[in-house]
Amino acid sequence: MLLEAAYGALLSARDSGSDSSSDGTGPVVDGISPVSMYSGMVPNLAFNIAMLVIWSLLLAFHTTMVWWKQYWFSIAFMCAGIMEVIGYVGRVISHYNVFKIDPFLMQMVCLTIAPVFTMGGVYYQLAKLIEIYGHRFSLLPSPMAYSYIFIACDIISLVIQAAGGGQSGSAATSGTNTDVGDNIFVGGLAVQVASMTIFICLMLHLFYKVFVQTRIDHAGVNRLSWSLFKIPQTEIDYMYRKKFQHVRLNPDRWVFHYFPFALALAVFLIFVRCCYRLAELAEGWGGNLITHENYFIILDALMMAAATTILTVFHPGLAFRGREVTIKITRGHVDPETLQDLEKEKYSGEGTSEDDEKSNHSTKNAFLSFFRRKASTRSRTGTDTTTVKLEQASLKESQ
Repeated sequence: MLLEAAYGALLSARDSGSDSSSDGTGPVVDGISPVSMYSGMVPNLAFNIAMLVIWSLLLAFHTTMVWWKQYWFSIAFMCAGIMEVIGYVGRVISHYNVFKIDPFLMQMVCLTIAPVFTMGGVYYQLAKLIEIYGHRFSLLPSPMAYSYIFIACDIISLVIQAAGGGQSGSAATSGTNTDVGDNIFVGGLAVQVASMTIFICLMLHLFYKVFVQTRIDHAGVNRLSWSLFKIPQTEIDYMYRKKFQHVRLNPDRWVFHYFPFALALAVFLIFVRCCYRLAELAEGWGGNLITHENYFIILDALMMAAATTILTVFHPGLAFRGREVTIKITRGHVDPETLQDLEKEKYSGEGTSEDDEKSNHSTKNAFLSFFRRKASTRSRTGTDTTTVKLEQASLKESQ
């Protein structure tokens, strides 16, 4: 379906005209279009070769990093790397002949879907952070819900783009207007941007709960202030899930400490790239953005390369000690060990012995005696009558 989308796109591009001397109405012969596939722009050879080399190195690195047992992340980033390499091969070939259809399809399809794989790896890392810090910080009912929901959104986005491209291709082949298909294609990109926006909001909510709300609760204040950020993570670590304390603190490693911020920065860079793609194609295949490669270089190529490089330095295998620690993603809004403790308390409570009953009764009597003395003292010293009455009413209810 993606090939149909790309083919529809190139037919739309042909119909939009170019700087070629051709009138754009001739047939495609042996994979050669009568007009430039890039609407007059010629891909920069030096830059695209440089990106090909960079992505080849990143792909090789992530292939070797499978050793750190972050299989989901590694496979996702390897797929993204393969797509990027193929895409830049297509752009290098297109430098020598902008009329060839196959290289155009290579770069368009591969560079369009590569971020889907990248984000697929990112979604899973958010689930791991929830496991490490605690399920209670998650807004969604389960850590894996982040992966399931947003991977599904990305797939839906690609299907819509494919449908739009196929519609454009059919319309261009029959000589009719391609606007409907083009608009559907842009709609698919809009779905991708919308889903990423929601994901970013959920991610920021999680980080607020983990790094800000915990400091507010720890300090016992009601409002946010810069002084809260002077509180070290080690001081508030007791508020996190105890099971993975050794990942967070033993030892205290910079690669883990800064991993959430690196993840957020990488997501932001990919988001910028997706917004650029949406604006680019909303202008049309002959628009200013798509016909000037400088925009592509800054807002697409560099954004994706920078995001991937950041998550190469802050690789989750290094951050989560992948060779030593296995972090299994579990379901639910409560940590599994918390549920186990509650179950133990429930069963131990059902089997309370006679001595335990006597102990509980004695404790209750001591509490009631203290409560009486406190209420009597307040009455003699003129303490607020309403308060005394409330305490005495509570006392009677307890009796």
